[in-house]
Amino acid sequence: MNGDSSRKLRYILICNFFLNISIFAICTLQQRDQYSEASSLGGTKIFDNELASAVTHENVKDIDSVEEDQGIKLDILQPYKGHHGPKHRTHRQVRECQDVRYGNVTHSKLLSYGFRGNISLPIADTRHIIHVIQENYYLRRDVLMHLSVINNPFLTVSVLEPETDNGCEKDLRATVLESAKQEQCIVAINAGFFNTTSGACKGNLVSNGRIVHDTGGIQNAHFGITKDGYLFIGYLSEIDLVTQDFQQLVGGVLWLIRDGKSYLEESIKIECSDTEETGTLEYFASVMSARTVVGHDREGRVIFMQADGKTGENGLSLKEFVEVMLQYGIVNAVNLDGGGSATYTVNGTLVNYPSDQCVDDKRFNCARNVSTILCAHLPRCPEVNCSGHGQCVLGQCQCQGHWTGSRCDQLICSNNCSGQGTCTPEGCSCNAGRHGDDCSSSCPQGFYGAGCSHPCSCLSGADCDPVRGACLCPPGRTGTLCQNACPYGYYGDSCKEQCFCDDGCPCHPVTGSCNFSQLHSDILQASVCYSQKKIKAEHLVPDQSSVYRSCLLALVVISVLAGLSILMNIVLAYKVYTKKKHKSPRRKKAVLTNSKQLYKFPVSDTDEDLSSFSDYPMEQTSFIKKPKGYS
Repeated sequence: MNGDSSRKLRYILICNFFLNISIFAICTLQQRDQYSEASSLGGTKIFDNELASAVTHENVKDIDSVEEDQGIKLDILQPYKGHHGPKHRTHRQVRECQDVRYGNVTHSKLLSYGFRGNISLPIADTRHIIHVIQENYYLRRDVLMHLSVINNPFLTVSVLEPETDNGCEKDLRATVLESAKQEQCIVAINAGFFNTTSGACKGNLVSNGRIVHDTGGIQNAHFGITKDGYLFIGYLSEIDLVTQDFQQLVGGVLWLIRDGKSYLEESIKIECSDTEETGTLEYFASVMSARTVVGHDREGRVIFMQADGKTGENGLSLKEFVEVMLQYGIVNAVNLDGGGSATYTVNGTLVNYPSDQCVDDKRFNCARNVSTILCAHLPRCPEVNCSGHGQCVLGQCQCQGHWTGSRCDQLICSNNCSGQGTCTPEGCSCNAGRHGDDCSSSCPQGFYGAGCSHPCSCLSGADCDPVRGACLCPPGRTGTLCQNACPYGYYGDSCKEQCFCDDGCPCHPVTGSCNFSQLHSDILQASVCYSQKKIKAEHLVPDQSSVYRSCLLALVVISVLAGLSILMNIVLAYKVYTKKKHKSPRRKKAVLTNSKQLYKFPVSDTDEDLSSFSDYPMEQTSFIKKPKGYS
């Protein structure tokens, strides 16, 4: 029993081993057939990982000549052969072919994020993804992908021509890194299709409001931004290029997602035409390759997305790409140029793995020279470099000096310089004689001229004209610097008034007064000096009439006083004489009292008899009135 069980177990293990070997062999043969088919359509084998490092390099020759002349294997992925866009397809046919739920509308529009608000940071948020595709138990693909979400796309997303403005007109081609230098792009990806031989741009193209290329109504899906801030994805009619008023526009091939749902199958029917270099348009959509797409989310933020790969060997089909984009919330998306053109740069650095061989060293892969690019940059101001009068900061001009306006193209000074100056970037340039921020003030005393920077040189405390600096002499002064007093006989402002004093005498140089005492001390001193010199020189007698008059007046006064004195003396003498003549005094006996001799005199009954007693000297005198009847 145990022996039978062991044999059965061995048989089971052997059968399982051969079954796994068979499955592995079948899968390997299937994968080899896929590679062979891709190789027959222009694909190349992938390099070893050690030699597949992407390095930036310039490819100056056209793609076809490089592949033919030097044997360089290039990853060509083109949707059409010999032409671009569906032949004989009109916009009316597009409207009629689409689902009835869309009516006659052949595009989708959504207001861009932040168009009517402030700038949101960061400008671009870039992430990298390793997307795993598990085809079956034995087959698994790891696809490296890059995704950037762009805020404020109206101000931060631009379609740029190759290398420089008018690059499409000159059929130029350049790497994405080279073209990104035009706007110092934060994130840049390859965009529109181009002729691989001549380098001519394909599809409708508008760059920063300027129509670069008009295909005349080609019915391929386009991505654009209108001047009124709307994101546009879809098909254009013959006149939409003008009526939609695009600020940015670039053509792609196939509308991948429309209003949040896959639109790949419908767009293939709309855009199909003849066979392409990699097969039919269906094969173009289904083949594994490097892919580049542009779209937006429901908030109106633009999304750049790219998958690394190599046509027929690795990467994503468009159906697979649609499934990935739906996972990241993309609601509208357009497929752009892919294959070896797929390029993704961040801050001036290549971050994807190109699939083209380098021209100078086949061991490495290099970024291809392409046509147009999509660039996410710092917000652009309304005027480049803010008219040279400011600095653009996050889409707004910060003007220098007195420049103002959204473009820094208007000069506004305080109070319009009060009409007394010219407004300059540095402020008011005041006319001569004016100063101040708004030229509202005259020059301070003692200064004149432009900017009131010149000091006055006037004398005698005179001010000067604030414009020309001419001295404004005060009354009584004259001369260029007001250094002179008014000449003899003149006075007042500018010494224009004439004196009219008696005897030709001078007047006061300021007031014109003839009051001699008000004359200036210099004039008085000079007049005295002059008169003395004149008298001595001509032997003249000085005028002493005033002295004579003074002496005469004094003499008269003295004479009058002397006469009055003499008269008074005569009167007094006469009076004394008359009194002595009519009265004779009587001597009486002396009465001795207390050993003293007393003299008694008869006393008159009137007071006049007592008027004089100095004629009788005595030690003690008494006066006794004689009684009546005494003899």
